[in-house]
Amino acid sequence: MDAVSATAGDGADGAGDDRRARRATLGRAARITVGLVAAAAAITGIVVVAPTLQAATAELVGADPFWVVVAVACEAGALVAFSALHQRLLSAAGVRVRLREVTLVTLAANALHLTVPGGAALSTAYTFRRRRLWGASAPAVTWTMVAGGVAASLSLAAIALGSALVVGGWSTSLPWLVLQVVGVAVLGAAIVVVSRRPGLIVRAGTAGLRLVNRARRRPRDTGVETLGAQIAGLQLIELKGRGRLVVGSTALLNWILDIGCLAACCAAVGANGMTLALVLVAYAAATAASSAAFLPGGLGLVDGALLAALVAGGVPSHPALAAVLLYRVVSFLGVAAVGWLAWLVVHAREGSVVDPTGAGDAGDSHPDRPDPRDGASLRRR
Repeated sequence: MDAVSATAGDGADGAGDDRRARRATLGRAARITVGLVAAAAAITGIVVVAPTLQAATAELVGADPFWVVVAVACEAGALVAFSALHQRLLSAAGVRVRLREVTLVTLAANALHLTVPGGAALSTAYTFRRRRLWGASAPAVTWTMVAGGVAASLSLAAIALGSALVVGGWSTSLPWLVLQVVGVAVLGAAIVVVSRRPGLIVRAGTAGLRLVNRARRRPRDTGVETLGAQIAGLQLIELKGRGRLVVGSTALLNWILDIGCLAACCAAVGANGMTLALVLVAYAAATAASSAAFLPGGLGLVDGALLAALVAGGVPSHPALAAVLLYRVVSFLGVAAVGWLAWLVVHAREGSVVDPTGAGDAGDSHPDRPDPRDGASLRRR
């Protein structure tokens, strides 16, 4: 019996050794395959892409300084317009803060969004906490962020509709764009109605909170009184005719100036064949790509969408790539660099430069702050 057991054990050990040997062989084959693919990609990049990149770099080095300055000015103006939009919304919520302060926080939030993994959540939390430090209540902060997002979406939809008319895409894109505009308009109207009749939110929120309490086996009215008090704060928000005009115009100006930055970058490198319609189509493609990007700043997807749209529109590949590179240097690297400088300025004045999200600063003054995920990202694109 012992001999039989030993023989069976030896057989099992032998089978295990065979499996390990096969796994090792497969692992080596996989590593060799990956290495060959990487080598092939590198060789392809050197042979095919490098000359194009070299030519584009030459175009970039020889860019017209005047148009480069125009591009930088347009991007700076877009950021200021976006800050003015949110300053007006904060003013409607009863928060008095200077445009300079809002601009600094906007730049810092953009830096977090563009350069840090999970930047969208971090920038939202950072913005939420900074506005709480300015004295805004949690419902007011949420309202300003949501209203700003709706205004930006409406203005972008209007620009997309205008670009469809310029390009002449009546039969294909216009119905879809009209549907988008109607959808965003309905959302905006719903927000206006609810803000004027907060009782609707109270009833809906109370019913939802009671369901949550029931699921979590808590007392039925836990948190209902606090919820009602917070929602009642929305009644203090007033955005009248002039304020709506400022919000709408600054939201539209933000996008127009950013499109102007792209057009100026194309002009700076001498991209022949550029038209207003092509700039609008390329910008729309980049905006759509950025919404689906998973890397900070939409790296790769945005650049590829811009380049593909420009080349498909008849722009030679070398100046098209140079225009894309210049635009990304201004709107991505430049904004991120200035944003981190703004973050240092904001926190150096307060003697705190440890936590990029500002959690430590807000935590001392507002220990009962709500979850920042209730807000929306400040990122413009």
